[in-house]
Amino acid sequence: MNINTSYTASASNNLNQIDSKGQSAIKSTNEVMTESDRRMKILDEKYEKINEQNKRFKDPHGHIYDKYRNQHSPYFRSDLTKSEREAAYSIEIGWANNGTGGHYNSNDAAFRNENRYDPTQESVEKKLLNRQKVNEQLQALFSTNGLNIPKNANLTFTIDPNHFKLVVSGSTDESMINQIEDILNTSNNTRELFFHIMKSRNDDSTQFTPDSLAKFHLVNQIKTVTGYNLKDLSIVNGQFVTDTGANIFDIYKEELLKNPYTAENARIAASHYGAQLFDLAKNGYDSIPDLVLSISYQNGSLQDIGQQVNYGVKKTID
Repeated sequence: MNINTSYTASASNNLNQIDSKGQSAIKSTNEVMTESDRRMKILDEKYEKINEQNKRFKDPHGHIYDKYRNQHSPYFRSDLTKSEREAAYSIEIGWANNGTGGHYNSNDAAFRNENRYDPTQESVEKKLLNRQKVNEQLQALFSTNGLNIPKNANLTFTIDPNHFKLVVSGSTDESMINQIEDILNTSNNTRELFFHIMKSRNDDSTQFTPDSLAKFHLVNQIKTVTGYNLKDLSIVNGQFVTDTGANIFDIYKEELLKNPYTAENARIAASHYGAQLFDLAKNGYDSIPDLVLSISYQNGSLQDIGQQVNYGVKKTID
């Protein structure tokens, strides 16, 4: 299943990601405005004003009740349907109780003339919009470096998660491949692309297994907290140890306790990752395959591999 949108190269000249060194930056997660975001913004703006009006009454809660549930009140909103009144009531009560937004209902009259919103599409929409942003960032990155990938060239980017090393296949043009690898293997671009692939995955993806995914999270957690990569460590007496002979699990626990942001949940984290760390050391680092991920790139768009739904963009070249 290929979920596509079409846009022209001239419409995607988003070079906002270029930093002071002239290098674009890939971001695995981008701020995107989804249908849900749009509706929440509309409701926040609408009910912030209504909340101020309600506060002018001696009993704001009673006034809200009269508007939506008391048919004998002169304030009763007979112009609304029952579901619209209930939506407005719940949102206004939330504002009255908390003095702020965060209360939403798509049955609100603001959306009376719009198509029914399906919240299950939210994840798909976010993935599509994120893919378009990453495509733009890649295009800006290649353009900034004077790289022109031939039309219809079908390349595959494969990333080793241990050191976020990317290799390119699918072309005999070694000069182009080397240039792409040089560009992407800098400034966290490969790491961000790796996480973008992860965030674009569907449940049927053949690239992910529960074991390889758990191993990746374990390795990433230990590296984030301690700075050590498990793949680079030795295993001695069933434990991962540094070149000085220190047990990496001891270092991990110490670092968790040092950090005020992780100290509170240090025991839970140590218990969870400690058990996985013990099993991996007992069976050997390579007993579970690494989470090596691939994604293809053709005509200006990334295309998902190994899953039924593809969030790639069908691009027309000007």
